[in-house]
Amino acid sequence: MSVYGTVKIVLLGDYATGKTTLKRSFMGLHLDEVYMSTLGVDLASHKHIDEDIEIMFQIWDLGGQKEYAKLRKKQYVGSEGGLLVFDKSRPETFANLEKWLRELNSSIKERIPILVLGNKEDLMEEEQNNLWNDQAIAFVKEFSDKFSKIDLIDFYSTCALTGINVNEAFTDLGRIIIRQKSDQMKI
Repeated sequence: MSVYGTVKIVLLGDYATGKTTLKRSFMGLHLDEVYMSTLGVDLASHKHIDEDIEIMFQIWDLGGQKEYAKLRKKQYVGSEGGLLVFDKSRPETFANLEKWLRELNSSIKERIPILVLGNKEDLMEEEQNNLWNDQAIAFVKEFSDKFSKIDLIDFYSTCALTGINVNEAFTDLGRIIIRQKSDQMKI
């Protein structure tokens, strides 16, 4: 097993999309039944071992409220990847994804990979869930090359409460970052 050090990732998106619950689910922590909005930023470290890879995640869970926009610009600095989260039960959170990408793109110096997560799939009927998945996949394709510093990679349909695709999203993002780091180190 190889140790790859720490990767800094940001969780971004509107408030109450489930970013904190996704983080807690990934970390194997108890999920709170009482919702409390993240105030500014919540930092966490988590060592994740998956097959042949060990990654120390430094997770920056950013508050999605408008009043934290200036603070977020500083918190994006040094990010190596991100999970852009929308809530499938609140269409306005999907409509705001481009705004989040613009904010991130204007705040970072290096190109980073981003995965889009459609969270709370447990609240959707199958047909409705499939429609959201199709829209999100189309969004990723449409915006994959639109921003100079963002590499929009893929879409994952998640449920933080049940853990559906949560570990996969975090682990895949970590693997992408590690692969990019090792490619940059090759001479």
